[in-house]
Amino acid sequence: MMQPPFENQNRSMLRWWIIGSIAIVFAIVLIVVVNLPPPLPPPTPIRTSGSSTSNPKAPILVEEYGDFQCPACGMFARGTLKQIQDKYVKNGTVKFVFHYFAFIGEESIRASEAAECANEQGKFWEYYDTLYNHQAGENQGAFSADNLANFAQQLELDMNQFNTCLTSDRYRDKVMADIKEGQTRGVTQVPTLFINGQKSVGAISMVQFEAIIAPFLK
Repeated sequence: MMQPPFENQNRSMLRWWIIGSIAIVFAIVLIVVVNLPPPLPPPTPIRTSGSSTSNPKAPILVEEYGDFQCPACGMFARGTLKQIQDKYVKNGTVKFVFHYFAFIGEESIRASEAAECANEQGKFWEYYDTLYNHQAGENQGAFSADNLANFAQQLELDMNQFNTCLTSDRYRDKVMADIKEGQTRGVTQVPTLFINGQKSVGAISMVQFEAIIAPFLK
């Protein structure tokens, strides 16, 4: 039985309406996809160099770029950092990571290498404290080879292992890589902190630090 002409016409119109609707939806999706912002680059990987403290899953990550000859870095290490460690690191709220930004001179680089050698024997933070406690001018011999060895001896490190490590320059590439990474992240002076990615320059006080981390604790 033949369909009435108007029924064929309605079916044809419905078919074209469906095709047209699909085309419009496809065009809208294409426009949205084309105008999406490019994907964000992956975050800069964090090299801990063994020089990290506390719970790796701590909600707050504090990174320091520092130079062992820098007076402001020493002030931060002896002051605010001790308070951070006592109040937030020990209870697992903060993970603290140190990166080398040894730009003042050769003694800064050698001190950083020595800290890595101490880290081989599980004494990074003790050596870190010792270096900052023995600052005496910049490139004036405070971190001479003899003094670096004396610091290691005071910490009762295996001196054969330490001396072999330090004279081998095995960690120079790592120290230089930290410096390059810092430059990539916009570090131009020390100490520079990144607190959950938020940049803070200078030896901040505990009051300033707590103001920065307050939103992350809510």
